[in-house]
Amino acid sequence: MDPVTQGVLGASIACAVSNKNNVKVAAICGLVGGLIPDLDILIKSEQDSLLSVEYHRHFTHSLFFVPIISLLAAVFLFPFIKKITNFKNIYIYTFVGVLSHGLLDACTSYGTSLLWPFSNTRISWNIISIIDPIFTFIIIIFFLVCIIKKSIKVVRIGLGLSFSYLILCIFQYQQVKSFVFNNSKNRGHEIERILLNPTIGNNILWRTVYQFNGNYYVDAVYKPIFSKSKLINGNKIKVINKETIYPELGEDSKMRQDIRRFSYFSQDYIFLHPDIDNVIADLRYGKLPYDYNSLWGIKVDPKNKNQHAKFISLRNFKNQDYEDFWNLLKGKISNQNKEISNVKTFSGPMGMGLAKSYLQNGRKICLYNTINGQDKLIFNNIKTKCPKNFEKID
Repeated sequence: MDPVTQGVLGASIACAVSNKNNVKVAAICGLVGGLIPDLDILIKSEQDSLLSVEYHRHFTHSLFFVPIISLLAAVFLFPFIKKITNFKNIYIYTFVGVLSHGLLDACTSYGTSLLWPFSNTRISWNIISIIDPIFTFIIIIFFLVCIIKKSIKVVRIGLGLSFSYLILCIFQYQQVKSFVFNNSKNRGHEIERILLNPTIGNNILWRTVYQFNGNYYVDAVYKPIFSKSKLINGNKIKVINKETIYPELGEDSKMRQDIRRFSYFSQDYIFLHPDIDNVIADLRYGKLPYDYNSLWGIKVDPKNKNQHAKFISLRNFKNQDYEDFWNLLKGKISNQNKEISNVKTFSGPMGMGLAKSYLQNGRKICLYNTINGQDKLIFNNIKTKCPKNFEKID
């Protein structure tokens, strides 16, 4: 979850377990406790770019490390506020802040090592986006009133409302899940495993991914609170095996180990990116909820199997992407509900120039490999012929 929400939630819970005289000091301790687990972002290596994503939401978010991290935070804070309250209270306030951090992160889809070292499973309940303005707004408003009025009752009401919102998110998750299963039966598919993510900033537009017969099926579901679910058809992507993709890497090479590490981070929802050479990407997230344009991946170099794979960002948002997302969020899905068709691939000199074209949503999409990376042109007329080179387009 975003740091503002994490900090304010930790402060709010600390206020809720304090008394009227300790509200402000409880808020400070809870705020620190709610933020400190994310210091794991400092773990990084120039030689191993996967290290940072591997250890984010790892041991600092584990339930079994809460007492230790809380103790360290309390020891740090004690010299500054020892004249206001005792060490026991400081420890309790930081404890609930640290505890809230890991549990809230587990409600998102990113994955959190809540039970480490007893389990390596990255827990993700997938009920809320990493940024949800409704949840955050509730927490902030009631927390501020609590501080101004020194009212424990107010902050407890706010926490009750925010947790009620999480229950609503669980209800939304179950509704979307049921809809996806029913839709898969209509397609003649038997779901082998499934992933559901609310998209950024809301809980009515969901990204859905399920596996069947060697393929992932990526779609979007629009589910308003009081209306029926609507499907936005997306893409079909081939499942890959982390142990056999790029057989030339062998079993024990450093590059193979990095593929396994990235697959673990991605909860095994990995695929070979069809538009970028030698990139394995994370299918859990995309530019739009129904596409395969992942936000990140790893660059594999089969010729240097004993070097680390490079973790890369694939974010390349265009104005059209924002417009499409906003239209989906408003329920304007009639023009979005079309699968990719008429896919063509091209091979230019040195792999540069026009690489691929296809039709989607009544538009012609042309993908190019350029010296600055990959780019695309979008034409509203599907009969338009893709130019050979991106640079020649005005």
